[in-house]
Amino acid sequence: MEEQGNPKTQNLKKLLQFVRPYQRRLFGALLLTIGLTTVSMTPPLIMKFIVDEIVVGGRWDLLEIVLLISVLIPVAAAGLSVLTTYSISIISHRLIMDIREAMFDHLLRLSLLFYDKMGTGKIMERIMGDVATVRSMVTMRVLSIVTDFVSFWFAIAMCASLNWKLGALLIALLPLYLFNYFGWRGGIRASVRAWRTKMDKVSVGLQERLSGVQVVKAYGKERRENRAFANETRDTLDQAMTTATFRAGYESGVWAVSGIRNTVVFCLGCYFVIEGEMTYGAVMAFLSYAMRVFKPVLNLTQEAMRFEQMMISVDRIFEVLDHDIDVKDKPDAVELPRIEGRVTFEDVWFEYEEGEPVIRGVDLEVEPGEMVALVGHTGCGKTTLTSLLMRYFDVTKGRITIDGHDLRDMKLGAMRKQIGQVLQDSVMFNSTIRENLTYGNTDATEAEIITAARVGEIHEFIVRTADGYDTQLGDEGVKLSVGEKQRLSIARAVLTDPSVLILDEATSSLDSLSEALIQKAMANVLEGRTSFVIAHRLSTIVNADKIVVVDQGEIVECGRHEELLENPGGRYRELYAQQFAGAAEEELAAD
Repeated sequence: MEEQGNPKTQNLKKLLQFVRPYQRRLFGALLLTIGLTTVSMTPPLIMKFIVDEIVVGGRWDLLEIVLLISVLIPVAAAGLSVLTTYSISIISHRLIMDIREAMFDHLLRLSLLFYDKMGTGKIMERIMGDVATVRSMVTMRVLSIVTDFVSFWFAIAMCASLNWKLGALLIALLPLYLFNYFGWRGGIRASVRAWRTKMDKVSVGLQERLSGVQVVKAYGKERRENRAFANETRDTLDQAMTTATFRAGYESGVWAVSGIRNTVVFCLGCYFVIEGEMTYGAVMAFLSYAMRVFKPVLNLTQEAMRFEQMMISVDRIFEVLDHDIDVKDKPDAVELPRIEGRVTFEDVWFEYEEGEPVIRGVDLEVEPGEMVALVGHTGCGKTTLTSLLMRYFDVTKGRITIDGHDLRDMKLGAMRKQIGQVLQDSVMFNSTIRENLTYGNTDATEAEIITAARVGEIHEFIVRTADGYDTQLGDEGVKLSVGEKQRLSIARAVLTDPSVLILDEATSSLDSLSEALIQKAMANVLEGRTSFVIAHRLSTIVNADKIVVVDQGEIVECGRHEELLENPGGRYRELYAQQFAGAAEEELAAD
């Protein structure tokens, strides 16, 4: 069996796949960085030359050219810096774009089960915050590391050439920085990971409260939610302070080692001047290069800590990218031709969690053009059945067929194009009415758009708006009422001309007049189409060809309205009596 590598190492290798297309540009940026670093390391040598040769040696004739060189060096460094920054900015922005596009593409192909488990807040944090963290480390931080690496070895070489004894002493002091780093690394890494986890919780809570702000206001729970949010943020503050304490300990160790270094180098440098082993200029240059030896080491230890934080983000990114696509096309999936709409559920079982089935042995045959109503108490499995038909999930056992084709043998895109769906919570995008209407059929003509709007009983409303079909709806269709959203959603589904239509409480939020108009319009829409209607209002489905009563994931009754009412102990008769107490009693008594 092939040995599995370290997960962090594996994720780092996967990340480098995103960097690979830009390796030439990155290499060019690295060369510019090396050139910039080398140029920036020359001033101490110029300073030594000025002190030893011009001031002490009296060679004032060289002053002008030395000053000219001193001016040209920062100019050259500035030019290289501009080129380097521009090059790395291009790479970093393209890298972040590639990762986010890959994540979004993968997210769109994941089943709804993934979203249910992770939650929108956590997903948003990974695709925005974590990717930004990785961008900084892979681009700007890489150049910083290269700069520090070049600076370190250049400074070491200069210190050794100026005085090998002091150079050896500097190298002997370097492990003190490493001991300090490894001493604090574990605590900082653990505290940062804990803080990120707590921030996920805050993001999820914030997203829930903002999306449900109307409910919060309706029940006067502003203070309660404010306290809950404050407690969550204080929890993150406590964790942040723990991280800050570890960082403060690390930085205090850095300052202590730096103090020892400065004292030792200064004292020994003075001693070597007295002994005649070094010149004044050499001591000044050595002190400057000594700082450039330790600063890169300090920076590299800090970058190592940042790298640890980046790896947390990398792990979280690949938590999304590595998640298996559990609903996908088979390699030999067929392109579904125009379907008639014959739907069959054959001993269908489904479970979200292993060992906890929510759909149990469902058998159902639906002929083309039939209207099937799914009724039952909330949570009985009605919506799950239609989600399985849309193949948002795959059945655990059994199979679902359309015109004899197993859903799992058909290409998802072609299959879903022929199934329209109107949800109870109609989703509207922040665009125009026209763009929302044509979301499933961008090639629709103006006549087809208007016809679909009339079917959805929304055309008259649209033409009364300021810009008609080009009216902007705002975030989540804020300019529409709930009923208007549902009517627009019905029109959107109609515009795709589906062979199978799923209506999940599509008329639940309409007033009596609008509902009557919709029911009349839908009679024409449903003609010739197979339809599945989930309804709590039993008055809307009395004319269905089949009424399927679902209870705890099982079909307990199936028949027409009149047939089911004739069963004295039937579940449908019980539901009907509960919903239409007075009228139902009279009707049932008359029967």
